[in-house]
Formats: sequence, structure tokens, C-alpha cells
Amino acid sequence: MKKVLALLLALTMAVALFACKPADKTTPTPDAPVTAAPDGDDTPPVTTGKAYPHANADGSLNLNTVAHYDPEYDYTQNEKFKVAYLATENSFLYQMAADAYAHWAPIFNLDWQGFQAANSDSDLFLTNLRNLIDQGVKGFVLDPDTTVFPAILEILEQYPDVQWMSQMAPPRDGASGAGLPIGGNLINPYVGFDNFDAGAQQIYKLIEWKEANLKDVPYEEIGLLSMGFSTSPPLQERVIGAKAAWESKGVKTDGPNYFEVDTASAGLTLNGGLEAVTPVISTHGEYKYWLVMGLIDDLGQAAAQVIDQQGLTDSSCVVTFGGSGFIAMWDGGAKNACRYALYTANNLYSEPILGAVYAYLMGWATPDTIWPEWVKWDDKGAEGRSIPQLRLPTVWLEQDDYKHYLEWSDLYAKANEYNYDVPGLTLDDYSAFIPVPADFAKP
Repeated sequence: MKKVLALLLALTMAVALFACKPADKTTPTPDAPVTAAPDGDDTPPVTTGKAYPHANADGSLNLNTVAHYDPEYDYTQNEKFKVAYLATENSFLYQMAADAYAHWAPIFNLDWQGFQAANSDSDLFLTNLRNLIDQGVKGFVLDPDTTVFPAILEILEQYPDVQWMSQMAPPRDGASGAGLPIGGNLINPYVGFDNFDAGAQQIYKLIEWKEANLKDVPYEEIGLLSMGFSTSPPLQERVIGAKAAWESKGVKTDGPNYFEVDTASAGLTLNGGLEAVTPVISTHGEYKYWLVMGLIDDLGQAAAQVIDQQGLTDSSCVVTFGGSGFIAMWDGGAKNACRYALYTANNLYSEPILGAVYAYLMGWATPDTIWPEWVKWDDKGAEGRSIPQLRLPTVWLEQDDYKHYLEWSDLYAKANEYNYDVPGLTLDDYSAFIPVPADFAKP
């Protein structure tokens, strides 16, 4: 079946790889970290007898915040559920996500059962899911090929005590028709990003860099390149958003200098990106400048590598949505055309996802009641459903300015993922929350 990706992240959203690791079946469970107080020291959390995490002032349940970790709530008073993370792929992106869940699980007093990857085999993915359910796992984060979500729903309908969330892509039923969102109706809540806007923001950053560094160069003399992945509706939304952003700024997208590269057949890897982008950049020597929307880290890195081979690094800019691969590259001292990454820290991305699974298992919330402020009026599941989409904050990381935010994310998440020297850091430097966008409300 077709491979697919959708983050961050983040990300995630999303994030790059120097080389895919062989498929490990599990990520070892770490020792439970010490839960620090809000200021990041080693003082144990203060327990206040709260009935719920982040309870309202009157002690009642707050469904908009219950999935975020509350250092004043005693999670150890509750049942300790087994949880696991399953994905179709086993790239750096998924390993980073697994590490984040391994970090949060003991903090939420959950029994972490590890990470299993299915090596692009959707049948194996479903087999792994069934096997872990048989072994008593009650909570899951699931990242399959997006076409598999309906099959997952069929399985889990047989196990009402099993709860789940996805990360890399919105879980949809695959339905199509007039008025339906790309990919169909939501079938479960989604924590993530507006992919159309993610594409647009990357173009705005490219324009900002161009105006500062190539101000006198006409756009017609610059190669404009967007990396895409046509079989993944969420990722393709970024390409659509990127094109709309160019046009909104008066930049033509119907000329010979505008390119969209589809990596669906080559794959969302560094090698796949090289296979897709090399023929474009290397055969268009008439362009001495390139502005590239990298989609995810792997593809952005691939474009930068080809640009460097052509001797055009100083006159080009590559941006991406994600960042973990760029960070690893920058940490290694690389200086190339990969200049910016729109990023959400893995620990911030994973916290509400695993927290939502916990809230379901505790009976505090359901997929139709959690995050009621985040139900989008025209994209909330099939008729009668109220499925939310929690949005996450993003930050632009720059090649020469990225360590402050990463160290802040460690402070927020009580983690030790990074080891940078950033003096004067406080929790107020950034936020884990953003306001609900205006377009969530019906016009």
C-alpha cells in the first residue's frame, strides 16, 4: 500500500532523516524520569487533591486542558494502563516521536510498551495492533498509511475499552464528495497543524529571505520549487497552500521557473528526495538562484544537497516544516541552503496526544467531548459528530538561532533532550498554547 506521512511536527511535524535505521521492533523503555516542579528543578510536584488535571477553579473538569500534564495532579492514584506507539515507517521522524512518548508515559503514570514499526506493510501494522491488544495494551498512538484508518476503526470497535490517537495525519474515513474535507470525515480527534497554512508560511519565509538577500533579482530569474507527495492529502495541502501564497504576493506560478516535484513514487526519504529533485535543479542551469519549499526535512535536505553540488548554496534558500533533521544537521556544523524550519518540539507535540489517550482511558473525555473549543464548524466528522482538531504553536528555527527554543522545550517538558548553554531561560519565553483560529467558528 502507498506510504504516507503527515507533522509537525511536527511536526511535527515531521521531520528529516540522514539515513533510515533498520527496523527495530521496539524502543526500550527508559527509567521513569523524576517529575520536576513547574520551574524545572527537582522538587517533587505538589499534589493538591485535585479530582482532575487542570481542573476549573471550582474543581470541575476542564475538557480543554485535561490532556495537558498538570504537575499538581497525582497521576499515581489512578490505574496504570499499558500504552504503545505503532507506525508504518521506522525513520528518524517516527523514532523521535517514540522517544517523546517514552518520556511522557511514566510522567502520566502509564506503562510504556514501546514502539513497533511495520516496515511499510499495512497488514503487519494491523497484526501488530491486534497482538498488542491481546497482550493487554489499552492505549495507542497509531500512525498507519492514511488509507488504513477505516480498517483500524473496524478493529477497535470490537474493543470498546481500547483508546487511541494518531499523530502524523488527521484520521479520516476516506470518503469523497461535495463539501467533504480532503481525505474524508474525521473519525477521531487530531492534534497538529493547518497544512494549507504550513505551506503558505514557508513561502512567506522564502519571500522574506529573498527580499533581504536577492532584492534586485527578478522572480523570473529564480527557480521556485515546491516538494510534494501527491498520495498524502495532508502533505499535498501544503503544496496547495504554498502555490496560493506565491500568487497572493504577485509571483507567477505558470511560468517556466515554477516547479512542483512529486515524491510519491520515490518516497519521503533523503534518497527519495534526491531522486525527485536532482533532474529538476541539475538540468536547469539557467537559474542561479533557488527558493525551495522542502515539505519535510528529508526532502529539504535533498534539495539543499543538489543545490550545493551545483555551487548555488549562497544564492539559494530551503525551508521546511518539521525541523528535527535540520537541527541534527546544524548541530553537526553543516552550513548549507537549509536555513529555516517551522517547528514544534516533539515533547510539546506528543504531550496532548498521549494526554488525550489517558483522558479517554480514565473516562474523563471521549473523542466527541475533548477540546470542545477546537471543534471546527465545517470539519468535525460525519453528521452528529463533534470531533476536535487541537492546533499547536510553531516557531521558526534558524540556522544560527535555534537553541533557545529547544532548551525551553526541555524546561517545559521536564526533559533532558538537549544540552545547549542558554542562560536566562524562563517558562514565559514561549507558550504551549495558541488561540483558537477565527475560521473554526461558523461565519
